[in-house]
Amino acid sequence: MPAVWLSLSQNSPDILKQFDQLVVGGGLAGSLMAYRLWKAGQKVCWIKTSPHGSSTDVAAGLINPLVFRYLTPVWKVETLLPQAVSFYRQLEVECGRQFLHEITVAKLFGDQDQVLWQRKIRLPKVSRWVESIGAVADDPKLIQPWGAGFVNGYWLDTTMFLLAVEQLLSQHLNIIEGYFDSSKLEQSEEGIMYENSIIAKKLIFCEGWNAVNSSFFNFIPFRPVKGELLTLKIKDWKSNYLLNKDVFLLPIGDQFYCLGATYDWGDLSDTPTEAAKTDLLEKLKAFLPLGVEVVEHRAGVRPAVADRRPVAGWHPEFPHLAILNGLGARGLLIAPWLSQQLLELILNDKEIDAEVNPLRFWKK
Repeated sequence: MPAVWLSLSQNSPDILKQFDQLVVGGGLAGSLMAYRLWKAGQKVCWIKTSPHGSSTDVAAGLINPLVFRYLTPVWKVETLLPQAVSFYRQLEVECGRQFLHEITVAKLFGDQDQVLWQRKIRLPKVSRWVESIGAVADDPKLIQPWGAGFVNGYWLDTTMFLLAVEQLLSQHLNIIEGYFDSSKLEQSEEGIMYENSIIAKKLIFCEGWNAVNSSFFNFIPFRPVKGELLTLKIKDWKSNYLLNKDVFLLPIGDQFYCLGATYDWGDLSDTPTEAAKTDLLEKLKAFLPLGVEVVEHRAGVRPAVADRRPVAGWHPEFPHLAILNGLGARGLLIAPWLSQQLLELILNDKEIDAEVNPLRFWKK
């Protein structure tokens, strides 16, 4: 294709739709990138691919600043958490809805955990996130022989959040629902053309775990992992805590709770399994031996990367292609900061954080 096709297209606006940015992907990454670009004054086309089985299907919406296994701060949490809270609060105002909720996480101790916590909370980088150590009060039905540690966290209602963002953007962007066929993508020195009808200066791939099938970014070692969640109804019991012990139990209102999550690197289907359901319920009974009703069972695949860091940046050989992916299980915490990083790269050529640059995997 001649390098001048973008210039020629300016004379035929009825044939070609022209944009500054083309965003591909309908989950958290795609939504935030489309929003960031629109707020920056860009003309955006958003191909909102939403395949069933995406990580959005199993996103419970938890934001926890600590890694409980080692009681260490989450990667970059001192930067990520304030930015995430500020970003979601701003969007709440803009969308006229509340979807971010403060919640106390109660990590139920095993026989060795209390010693670990008492030692680690002497460190300022840990203690700043810990509320207290003790026991979940006034809950005789809860098994907690060694007590618990309490951490200040957040819960984002992902369903409400993504719907609110889509409704907001539908008033300002060209949104296309459907599958993105990379074989219909053409490139020139000036930009890209898709399906002989859409042209843009840049294309940002935000396809979640489906990036494993990418012909452009296949040099990135994606390690997608399937997760399953249950929605439960538990009568005659109430908790305002997000309980954590091998699994998490999140109160979502009106006697309903979210129980999760599993991790499976072998089965990447979007089919819920009885084995995962049984495993989750058995782990729940270890600390809450009550009768529960399973209302819903969901499965999805998280877009993770081998080194457990996300990716955002340009393709090393195709200067009009970028990626935002690999958010993993902590996507809600990471995505606001990462999307801002990529925005600054695209619009201002600001160097992106080396830890998330896809070039770390590139071998000529």
